[in-house]
Amino acid sequence: MSLVKIGFIGAGGLSSRRIYPCLKYAPISLEAVCDLDQAKAEKNARLFGGKRVYTDHRKMFDELDLDAVIVCVAPQIHSQLAIEAMERGLHVYTEKPPAVTAADAKRVLDVSRRTGKTCMTAFKKRFAPAYQKAKKFIEEEGGGLTLLSVDYCSGFYRNDPDNPRSQFLLDFTIHLIDLTRFLGGEVAEVHAFSPDPSTYAISLRFQSGAVGTLAFSSNRSWNVSTEKVELTGSSNYFATIENSTELHAFVDDRIALWHKPSFSTSVGDSLIETGFAGEIVEFATAIQQNREPESSIASSYRTMLLYEAILEAAVKQDRIQVPAG
Repeated sequence: MSLVKIGFIGAGGLSSRRIYPCLKYAPISLEAVCDLDQAKAEKNARLFGGKRVYTDHRKMFDELDLDAVIVCVAPQIHSQLAIEAMERGLHVYTEKPPAVTAADAKRVLDVSRRTGKTCMTAFKKRFAPAYQKAKKFIEEEGGGLTLLSVDYCSGFYRNDPDNPRSQFLLDFTIHLIDLTRFLGGEVAEVHAFSPDPSTYAISLRFQSGAVGTLAFSSNRSWNVSTEKVELTGSSNYFATIENSTELHAFVDDRIALWHKPSFSTSVGDSLIETGFAGEIVEFATAIQQNREPESSIASSYRTMLLYEAILEAAVKQDRIQVPAG
């Protein structure tokens, strides 16, 4: 099967540390690197095997026979670039979030459906082995989810309304908002309390009848991991996952399933264990197999609807029904 010919838009710090290094795991040929800063584009092309360098993505589209593009730029232009690429006949992977509003995500979805081109969002948590194993354990062994509990916190966020990257709920917690849907299915109703944009206490009712709680705060530390997810099934089946990597699944008081990396990593990061490699592999293989990928724009749009429902519930401090989408 032929390699997927990729043009990569963006050569900043995040993509250089966590996305470009994952290309080697996937059936991908890096045809070009594009960044407004030519020196950054040249550096990443040299380090990761890019064949060409561009500072204008439209010129790259015009000159190269690409299958797809990877977009790692500012969140406010994810939807714009995704739509432009799909209109050019290219499949697209964008960093999270897919857009800064659900309405913009819906526009991306509409173009994906009209053009028949894949658009996938980089919600890495779905691809972390510990979360995938926990989901399967609860579904297949535990009789299905009855309760989900999440504690997910960070260091300081500025929460500048004009800068999506500074907004705690959108930039940081969107990963766990998406993971909530991955683990528990669609959410029917949310109720939230938020004294300020750095703190959220959220109650959930899933369409399945399961319930859940989310605790989010940006008043902790960037250097101390505080990501903990607990899943409860029925008949004494439950699982705990910490830092996306360590899983302990129980039946009564007996450990029935265990997952822990056999190596240590800086600040808890791992390209495989934290899902970065898995999402790139999924994007490329979905294109090869002509199928919708996990974390498609159709799913990501629903994550944005849930995000906006939480935001509305926090402002109103009331119950909000999540739109059907």
